[in-house]
Amino acid sequence: MARRLCGEDSYPAPLLAVTGHGLLGTTRPFPATPLADDEWAMLLTTAKANRVLGQLRAAVDAGRLPVTDDQRRQARGAHRAVLMRVLSLEQHLVSVHDVLDGIDCRVLKGSAYAHLDYPEPALRSFIDLDLLFRPEDIERAVAVLSGAGFARTLAEPRPGFDRRFDKGTTLRGNGFEIDLHRTFVLGPWGVRVNIDELWDSGEEFTVGGRTLVALSARNRFLHACYHAALGDWPLRLGSLRDVAQLLPGSLAAVDRARAWGVQAVVAAAVADATRLLGLPSVSPVQDWAASYVPTRREEHWLGLHTQSTKTFAAQAIATLPVLPGVRNKTAYLRALIMPDPQYTDGRHATALSRFRFGVREALRGRGKSTS
Repeated sequence: MARRLCGEDSYPAPLLAVTGHGLLGTTRPFPATPLADDEWAMLLTTAKANRVLGQLRAAVDAGRLPVTDDQRRQARGAHRAVLMRVLSLEQHLVSVHDVLDGIDCRVLKGSAYAHLDYPEPALRSFIDLDLLFRPEDIERAVAVLSGAGFARTLAEPRPGFDRRFDKGTTLRGNGFEIDLHRTFVLGPWGVRVNIDELWDSGEEFTVGGRTLVALSARNRFLHACYHAALGDWPLRLGSLRDVAQLLPGSLAAVDRARAWGVQAVVAAAVADATRLLGLPSVSPVQDWAASYVPTRREEHWLGLHTQSTKTFAAQAIATLPVLPGVRNKTAYLRALIMPDPQYTDGRHATALSRFRFGVREALRGRGKSTS
């Protein structure tokens, strides 16, 4: 069964070239003349949605993407607006780090990638904050941030669910969101992450004069692959660019992926980044990814994420069989079928309707794949 591919026609053609701008040897062609106004408007909109406004501006400034004077002003203005948001978020990141004093955490994605993995931080934008916590610290972190004025966007199904089973939780306050993670993703792929190994030697970077800690380079690459392959559908090009940025020196991450049993996620992300961004195949990791054949179960698990209507329910039900031990399975199922009232407010009215919905959504991942 072939893995379902995200088609090139999911994006304006110039956007693929823009996303790969600055990477050596990319083959996606830029247009020879400035785009018509409607095509330019679409490019600007989709570049923002795919979080590659930094690459768009860089391509314009370098003369790779031909534009009119007005289009140049629009590209710079849109990028400037995004950077203002990023700078604000980094100020909040420092403040949140201070509030969490004494609770160990790792900065995920946005700011960490921008400062450690891109030639210029301005090339990597983001719209919220992501922090990793040890499972035993999740509840304390939520309590501390709640005391600082943040509020959960969704209640726990039952007490302890965040710490034991979930990807994490989201808090909102002061005009932005913080995602508190214990693992990379909800579902069977998240269960396979070795959480202890996420806390190996991290890498430091500086924001606003403060020293923060990101994941190690190996784990940043694995997280980039998770986010690219299992995040948005159609795939977010900015996430594929993260994979491409971290690809050099990623061979050790493949060994860790094998140990975790998540080779299919890494292979999918690397193959998609290579194909959609037009990367030259110069890395042994790319050769390995191109030849990797996922199992039928891996196909199903990947299929849960290759549809625009994917749901929490589908991933939650698919998690149940891979949880270790009867006690964990029982507690997890109880939380899904008989959650606390505040969790079900405005959602499925009965336990049976929730369970049926989850099973139906999970089975959608077994649908016939297309290439």
